[in-house]
Amino acid sequence: MKEQSTTKGFAILSFAGIMAKVISLLYVPLLINILGEEGYGVYTSVYQIFALAYVITNTGMQTAISKQVSELIALNNHKDAVKTFKIARSILFALSMFICMIILQFSVPIARGIENEKGLLALITLAPAIVVTSVLAAYRGYFQGRSIMTPTAVSQVIEQLFNAIFTVLFAAILVSRGVGYGAAGGTIGTVLSGLFAAVYLIWMYRKSRIIKTPKSVDLLEPKRLSNGEIVRKLFKYGIPITLSATLQNLGVTIDMIVVRRRLIVSGLSTEQVDINFALLSKYTTLVGVPLALIAALCAAIIPSISRAVVVNDRKTIKEKIGFAFKMSYLVSIPSAVGLAILSKPIYELILKTKGYDMMQLGAVALIFMSIVQIQTIILQCMNKLYLVLISLGTGIIIKIITNYILVAIPGIGVKGAIIGTTLSSLIPMIINNIIMKRTLKMNIGLLKYAVKPTLASILMAAAVILCRVICVSALTLISSNKLFSNALPTLISILVGMIVYGYGMILTGGVTRKDVLSVSPKIERIMPGFMKRKLR
Repeated sequence: MKEQSTTKGFAILSFAGIMAKVISLLYVPLLINILGEEGYGVYTSVYQIFALAYVITNTGMQTAISKQVSELIALNNHKDAVKTFKIARSILFALSMFICMIILQFSVPIARGIENEKGLLALITLAPAIVVTSVLAAYRGYFQGRSIMTPTAVSQVIEQLFNAIFTVLFAAILVSRGVGYGAAGGTIGTVLSGLFAAVYLIWMYRKSRIIKTPKSVDLLEPKRLSNGEIVRKLFKYGIPITLSATLQNLGVTIDMIVVRRRLIVSGLSTEQVDINFALLSKYTTLVGVPLALIAALCAAIIPSISRAVVVNDRKTIKEKIGFAFKMSYLVSIPSAVGLAILSKPIYELILKTKGYDMMQLGAVALIFMSIVQIQTIILQCMNKLYLVLISLGTGIIIKIITNYILVAIPGIGVKGAIIGTTLSSLIPMIINNIIMKRTLKMNIGLLKYAVKPTLASILMAAAVILCRVICVSALTLISSNKLFSNALPTLISILVGMIVYGYGMILTGGVTRKDVLSVSPKIERIMPGFMKRKLR
């Protein structure tokens, strides 16, 4: 299998990320319908415990594997790259088994601690998923370090597809026994889908034996690393990356604990708290779609920046950082604008529920979260691992304070968590920018890369609003069916918005012919003529 460029790797992972999130958005309404608002709130609050355990166990080590493998490849040390993967795989498996046993042993106090005793069975059922996903993390980190993104991308789609099938199936089978059993049934899908994806990656690894060491490399006689040196480097990278990833994801867990407790203080019953938390989870689910693309971008740029750093290629470092910010804004700004102006019809169409006003309030947080993700990865690749913790830690403190004060106010309630999310992303973004300027000695102009996507998004917003008004008016005359008169205009508006945004980016020079060709020449061939003619 051949290595892939940063742009192509981003495109492959982005497509897989979109596919996975679309599948997620399709099965979530079914799950809500099966479990009800209260049951879905129980399910999502338990799932956040798993998400935090996953971050602690796997995320840091996956990034560390990718970073260390890419560095060793840059130094032509292919044999130690393979050895790094195998050692890391063993460490991940042992660590995940330990975390799994801790959760099983303390499942009762954990459930009580998050004010969710109904989720006890779901917590027990979900614990083995930590072990399964640790295997996934090891293989994905290795493939990404080799700049081969296709296996990771395919595994993501496989994982989400089987997750959708088994989650809905087992939730439907067990919900008749109660909300707790239904939520537990939903978590079975996470375990089984991870297992299928892990089997696929193991098969791909054994099939291709990625990558055979070039014969010319043997002549270079790179300095080999001992097992102890490899382990020390893995933990040197993995521990601070894990801490920063934990801080990034801790916000959701804080929402689960602080928000639930402060909602009770505001006068809501336990059932009402579950329903309100479900609304917050739906906001997180929708925001997660564009954030999946940013995660794909982060995975794609790790090998290239890490290799440039290890050989001290300043020119490449600057180019890759610029590319990362450009692509981040290109995705996050139109996504935030689109989710804000179409929040109500999207909620009615996909989630079939209220809560769209939370999206209108918190759409801008998506932009800040995207930039913080990119800044974090760049600083980690530049070995500024612990400096990241300063900004992320500040963000967590701000979130705790904001949630504690605002959520307990009856007129604000769960919307206080959205305000907390926005502030806890904005402040770290500013701090990270200062750190990058001072430590990397580079002028990182955040606004520089945002201008063209913002102009194109304004044009897109006008087109979307006009298109939806026209479509709704026309279809209301044709049919009185509410689903038909909402679904079709929404889908048409989204399609028109994508085309107008793409055209706006071409007009402003935000997307060039070189950008298009770097992903695939096929894209230019299928583009409408009016867009091709404007490409520079």
